[in-house]
Amino acid sequence: MEHHSANRCMKILINLGNVLLCEALRRLLDNEPESYQVLAFNAADKTGSFIPDKIVVDASTISHCIWERWPGAKIILIDTGLEEEAVLKLLLSYQLEGIIKTDTDLPLFKKALKAIDSGQVWLDNNRIRALLKYTESLANNRPDTNLSKKEREIVVLISQGRKNREIAASLCISEQTVKSHISRIFRKTNVNTRSQLVPLALKLKLSDTF
Repeated sequence: MEHHSANRCMKILINLGNVLLCEALRRLLDNEPESYQVLAFNAADKTGSFIPDKIVVDASTISHCIWERWPGAKIILIDTGLEEEAVLKLLLSYQLEGIIKTDTDLPLFKKALKAIDSGQVWLDNNRIRALLKYTESLANNRPDTNLSKKEREIVVLISQGRKNREIAASLCISEQTVKSHISRIFRKTNVNTRSQLVPLALKLKLSDTF
């Protein structure tokens, strides 16, 4: 069993939609008080002195944006069996430092926390392979080299679930112009739904980053 006594105690805030899962995770980590200080969100809400360095969320609570109160905290998503498309949307929309499955055993969970604490991004190998396979199968047949810079920006915003009016406000263009761009994007990429652009958006974002 690994110990973190030589390191600082990790302060972890848990905010999960499943109350039982939240409590189970808290109790597991509470067994090692020298390594972890763990609070559920409701308890932390009443304790102004608690400043988490990691916040654990799931798909139902991630949109609450509670980390805005603690901007330095690293966000960890608990994967409750999400579809690849849902995971990709979350990766595009939020700054996630790790994605950990609910069936992860405690030693591996602690290893993930340590890796994230050291600045690494944690993602289960099986999930990585599934995401790569999913994005390749959907994005390879969708050409993106002829998309304009504005169209590439719109693809990413669409993948984040933004509505046309929100995209228009973000890019300082009219809503009608957004609609025209989307029509051209659909033709160029050979798709007919907004959700089908998610894999392409991830590909575009990664290519822009690296």
